Amino acid sequence: MLFDSHIMGVLSGTLFRKILNNEQITLYEYNVLTNLLINNNIPYDTAFVSGTRKNPASLQLTIHINPTTTLVLVIALEPGSSVFSPSP
Repeated sequence: MLFDSHIMGVLSGTLFRKILNNEQITLYEYNVLTNLLINNNIPYDTAFVSGTRKNPASLQLTIHINPTTTLVLVIALEPGSSVFSPSP
């Protein structure tokens, strides 16, 4: 259960609270976040979506909790986008 305690520690941190409160984060903060995931051996995927006239630029962070559970966050790089994305 060491993996679970690592996940809980990272997910309860300041950066995740900032994301869940729909606050913008800097690319530096995003890099800190991914470094936390790497240092705690938590698998994740990331994708960048460039901005258009319709949608702001964003990053999608998919954290793999276990083989059947993932946490998908969409992080705004510009004002106006939501935090959560629908499941594919």
